[in-house]
Amino acid sequence: MPEAENAFASWAVVELMGRIRLGGYATEETRFGQAMLRLDVPDGDGELRTRYFGGGAIYSVSPCSEDLARLVAKGADPAPVKRWELPAPARDEDDIEDDDDFEQAALVGPEFG
Repeated sequence: MPEAENAFASWAVVELMGRIRLGGYATEETRFGQAMLRLDVPDGDGELRTRYFGGGAIYSVSPCSEDLARLVAKGADPAPVKRWELPAPARDEDDIEDDDDFEQAALVGPEFG
């Protein structure tokens, strides 16, 4: 079968190992010497963020309408899992007299005094 007949390009809901479900425009691309799923995921601003997945990470790909894929993408934006990816917490400078005291309190906690 010619390569062009096997090409995949469709809006889809993609389920990945690890219970991740994303919606976007899915195509197959060769990257790093292997076929990969390219998923262009719409963000809140209407821009597309490109993500690549290897075949072993994919549980299922369900072609669907653009509206459904965008709806899934909107509800599936995962929060970052690493602390350094999170924005710094807002703190009121008037409540903290000395940064050393603040950091010590954060490390020890009120229950350990």
